[in-house]
Amino acid sequence: MSQKSDLAGLGDFRDPRGRQQTPRGSPDSSYGSRKSLDSSPQMRSKYMTTDEIDTIVRIQWAATHGSDPYIDDYYHQAMQSKQAGGTPHGRRHFAPSHLRELPSHARTAAEPHAFLQVDALGRIPFSSIRRPRPLLDVDGVNSTGDRLLSSDSASSQRRLEQEPMLAARIAVEDGLCLLLDVDDIDRMLAVSQHPDGGGQLRRRRQMLLEGLAASLQLVDPLAPGSAMRDSSGRFGLAAKDDLVFLRLVSLPKGRKLLTRYLRLLVPGSELVRIVLMAVFRHLRFLFGGVQSDPSAAASSTGLANAVAATIKTMDLPSLSACLAAVVLASEPPPLRPVGSPSGDGATVALQAVLDRATSILTDRNVQYPLQNTSVWQASFDAFFGLLSKYCTNKYESIMHSLLMASAGSSAAINAAAAAAMTREMPIELLRSSLPHTNENQRKRLLELAQRSLVMGVGVGDGHVSAAAAVRG
Repeated sequence: MSQKSDLAGLGDFRDPRGRQQTPRGSPDSSYGSRKSLDSSPQMRSKYMTTDEIDTIVRIQWAATHGSDPYIDDYYHQAMQSKQAGGTPHGRRHFAPSHLRELPSHARTAAEPHAFLQVDALGRIPFSSIRRPRPLLDVDGVNSTGDRLLSSDSASSQRRLEQEPMLAARIAVEDGLCLLLDVDDIDRMLAVSQHPDGGGQLRRRRQMLLEGLAASLQLVDPLAPGSAMRDSSGRFGLAAKDDLVFLRLVSLPKGRKLLTRYLRLLVPGSELVRIVLMAVFRHLRFLFGGVQSDPSAAASSTGLANAVAATIKTMDLPSLSACLAAVVLASEPPPLRPVGSPSGDGATVALQAVLDRATSILTDRNVQYPLQNTSVWQASFDAFFGLLSKYCTNKYESIMHSLLMASAGSSAAINAAAAAAMTREMPIELLRSSLPHTNENQRKRLLELAQRSLVMGVGVGDGHVSAAAAVRG
């Protein structure tokens, strides 16, 4: 059989319906269709006409090629802006043309499922973790007529999205969406000029940040009308006061939310003090556990660094409040040395507080009232009591365990004690505390350093220098 007959057996892929219904040059065909057919390559199909193919191509093009690259091509634009160092690339800045008014998970009451509103790509349904579809409708009655669930137990059941940990995950997602709105406002303020100087946008930004603080249910113990103050004016916390905050930060993604939140707060504002007081009240909960998961450990490290960076912009009264929150916490902080494999987040945060207070009190250009310095000294004295007690107990525990477990020479015991002291003693906190200590506190530090030196501990690991600093 010839090649021509083989090709003839395949048939013509052009649909004869297209030639019969809308032949070329027919007055029934529209001008736009004729123009597109003349200007674009002729696409043929066995089951579709050329006009149908052209219509589908136009629909796909309109859905994937919008007029706002910030919305339609966000990640590519963000990568280009990052590589360009924040400078405008092309003709556009990396900033939205307008702010989003509706929440990202808005839905009507008639919709059985929640949807994510996307301007150019239609509607994308949320994950089924938020509102799962029922797989089977059970009326609660078995074949014998006995009820599987009584009315009391059925009424006591909670919806899935009201379960504590699932509600915490949903709250974290909503908080991250809110911080994206704050990022949009910051970018608009950076690249656009507004008639009011951006005052309205800044007020909206502050309202969003305060709304997130309300969602975290952060309380201000120092507020004049706070219910957390007792009759003497001091403040204390109940176990339920920070329940929502603790559930959120128990998740690695919740700690990332708190890290981003701290970086977006206005430096030195009251909201910064309220958030950091909540952090310092729960240092053991946040940084006390040993993180085996690398991602969880990275989130804790990032939170500690964000706290330390935020503290560098605080004033002396706010530092006093943070240190008082540590003293009045229900659990003592984990005072590990910097670089400890078990985690050093609490030590990094506390050292930042002490170093910031030192820089403020030694700055001759900054003058604080005597009342502020007295409050700081009282807060430090209470914290130093915790620190010295921890160091003394740790020293006695190390020496007792070594003397009971080791039967070797004194040199071997001293070497093991030196290694244990280096791993366990918060030498960095002791050094940062020295500028704020009085004579009695220096004597206590000197006694602890001398006890370490008598046992042969501390040569080459910082204890000798600490003792010399105390004497000086």
